[in-house]
Amino acid sequence: MSEGPLTSVGIDVGTTTTQVVLSRLHVASTSPGGAGKLEITDREILYRGEIHETPLLDAETIDAGGVAAIVERELERAGVSRTDIDTGAVIVTGETARRANAAALVSELALELGDFVVETAGAHLEAVLAGRGSGAAAYASRENATVANVDVGGGTTNVAVFDGDAVRETRCCRIGGRLVEFDDGTVRAVTETIRPLLDHLDVALAVGDDRSANDLDRLVDAMADCLADLLAGPPYPAPLDDLAIGELPDERVDLDAVAFTGGVGSLVSNPADADRDAYGDLGVALAGAIRDHDRLGDWPRLDPAEDIRATVIGAGTATTRLSGRTVGLDAGVLPLRNVPVVSVPPLPAGDGATRRTGGASPHQEDGALAARIRDHVEQGVGLYGEAADPAPSEDGWFFLAFEDVGALTYDRIEALAAAVVTAYDDTSEAGPILLLLAQNCGKALAQSIRRALTPPRPVVVLDELSVERGTYVDVGEPITDDDTVPVVVKTLAFEE
Repeated sequence: MSEGPLTSVGIDVGTTTTQVVLSRLHVASTSPGGAGKLEITDREILYRGEIHETPLLDAETIDAGGVAAIVERELERAGVSRTDIDTGAVIVTGETARRANAAALVSELALELGDFVVETAGAHLEAVLAGRGSGAAAYASRENATVANVDVGGGTTNVAVFDGDAVRETRCCRIGGRLVEFDDGTVRAVTETIRPLLDHLDVALAVGDDRSANDLDRLVDAMADCLADLLAGPPYPAPLDDLAIGELPDERVDLDAVAFTGGVGSLVSNPADADRDAYGDLGVALAGAIRDHDRLGDWPRLDPAEDIRATVIGAGTATTRLSGRTVGLDAGVLPLRNVPVVSVPPLPAGDGATRRTGGASPHQEDGALAARIRDHVEQGVGLYGEAADPAPSEDGWFFLAFEDVGALTYDRIEALAAAVVTAYDDTSEAGPILLLLAQNCGKALAQSIRRALTPPRPVVVLDELSVERGTYVDVGEPITDDDTVPVVVKTLAFEE
């Protein structure tokens, strides 16, 4: 086929809840005559699963079997089999991502669900996905506005600032409704990440204590203050630095609007009829403190298209890209999962024209290219190869991602192919040659590389894809007769 739908699954295993959403991604060429690169032109939600409490074996361990059973039941209810799933994401978010078996859980789910389901997590990625799932990103693009999507969950608050069509920045901190839990008026659990705020307030709160309404009011009011400081800053008053996840931006941003999403965020715009003790945590009280906060009311408030399901819908609909149609594939190595990327800066500008006008000789040019590429292959072998300590990827494979290979002439492609083969032959890398190109020349380069290889080895060259340093890539099976493949680029796997 050349056009058609993909079925995508989004699974969010969060601090408080676990959710499953199924979507249909419509694929078509946007160029006249249908000969151009395929794009995802529309996204449609097929099934919204129930909101399940995330199952835990203890405070440090996710119940992997319980999560798998939730996913299985939801797929049955949706009438979708594992073989129907083409792409998607498993996202472990909030405090759940810090638990000991988080990485093992999503790897197990990915293998169970099919050949192309990816695992990602991290507060900053979660912030962007929530903003895309809520409609905040679309509003910012449509209105050319600057919009902050504030996703307040059980363990973290993740803010993505969308400026027109772009993600301007993210701001994340450990504020959430499940950081303190209660049982019949007694403190049942206190997450250590909230200790800096408790110490700042001089509030002693420990498991077994009787709940003090005054202390809890002070705590949720201080949490709302932190969120106001997070949106308004810098500067960032104490103890926000101790609650922050990663570096906070050092420039102020003038916001046109704010949207609240997530489990707690959904209660900001839609107050629950239940009292503040309904969920055995701070969620209802925190939502009230946010809703009534003077400074948080300074910005116009958007009504999100999705609130509690914003992240999982973003995961299921906004993580997949498509490669170009002129790729070079050895399909036997697909699918690829969690392959790290080594970025190659723009290559020297020599090409066939240089040779014809008396410049560098072909051998000089090929040698210079090979030396440049060899440095990056050796970097990849050292960081990710089988001998790396520890080896981050199971097979020791990695992608070389080229920002700019130069003029796309026949001589340049031949020189580049020879240089790539020489660079790989000169190192200990025994795996396939895996390349990502921003330009449209994947098939020609792959053919030239195969002609130059002795002995042969698998080659995968994907084009019309730009990726950033430090990313990981998943590649699915071809979805079209032209070998277009779905690709997921992940900026962060798991936080330390």
